[in-house]
Amino acid sequence: MELKQSQQKYLANIEEVAKRMLPAVLAATENNGRLIGSWLAKHCVEAEGDIVDGSTANILRAVDALDKAGLLDWQVAPVKKPAKKRPDVLQSRDGSPINHAKPDRVSDLDRTMAEEKRRREALGDAANREIMAEAISLVKNHSSVSHSRTYRERATLKSEFDRLVAAGTHPTELLVALKIKQDTFANGDVTRPRFGSR
Repeated sequence: MELKQSQQKYLANIEEVAKRMLPAVLAATENNGRLIGSWLAKHCVEAEGDIVDGSTANILRAVDALDKAGLLDWQVAPVKKPAKKRPDVLQSRDGSPINHAKPDRVSDLDRTMAEEKRRREALGDAANREIMAEAISLVKNHSSVSHSRTYRERATLKSEFDRLVAAGTHPTELLVALKIKQDTFANGDVTRPRFGSR
């Protein structure tokens, strides 16, 4: 096997490699020469199969590969750069990195409102609006046998409606609960004391 470069050019390449590796100094041992030559013969063979490219770049590749394997002898070992420490990145709810230098511009109220909007859309906003309109109509248009009883029962229905809305009851369940409450009024005026036989 022969080198692509002349012997003089190959030695010049080795000197160039030594300059580029400073402050590290490779020991001038037979073992190092044999290892680098073997590596070049294995990894830097030209297309013809018998010519080895001993360029400066290839020699540097050989030194790097053999050093990583821990096979080379050094007079002055190269300084190993510590691996760059990856920063700990906290993530927000949607997975994007949080920048601690800037305050969070999205308030908790905005997040809550966005989540509520997503929940309503998942439940079907248009259908829910119709159901809520029916529930409001049921409260407003409730009537009974007398004006006073009508107002008392409407007030009771209104307070029940407000309680269910505050509890976050689904519109369908809210309408059913209001109808059940309204049916209790059909049996007579429950707020008026009854006088009768014992």
